[in-house]
Amino acid sequence: MRENSFFGQETKFHHIGLAVKDLNTLVDASEIFEDKIQKVKVAFFKADGLDIELVSPLCDDSPVSASIENGIKLLHICYTTLNLKDAITEGLRNGFHLLAKPVEAAAFSRKIAWLFHPVYGLFELLESESEENGT
Repeated sequence: MRENSFFGQETKFHHIGLAVKDLNTLVDASEIFEDKIQKVKVAFFKADGLDIELVSPLCDDSPVSASIENGIKLLHICYTTLNLKDAITEGLRNGFHLLAKPVEAAAFSRKIAWLFHPVYGLFELLESESEENGT
């Protein structure tokens, strides 16, 4: 199997994001994070060893609303990175497009960046915390 490194060797898989219409029917309200910048509500859980982020619209103009309306459940794949700027640069070299400048995510209290590739789809890059990387 061919191996690719879209964003550099120090990136590590973190989670997948799934679109759901209503988080309140799936998780306890205390587990939900509201992200006003991203216009979404999110919650996390683990299924068979895989970390999953459930994402639902916070408002009518949420970017996830169109995915739900079109029946698209898989939203994104997320990687952590030690250096967000370098990972973005590597992604650009590999045909990704940066959708917006990095911003802090409410669920992580760390910066994230969104990149899109016309073949592979939407990816989220998440700044690593030092303890996640063993440093």
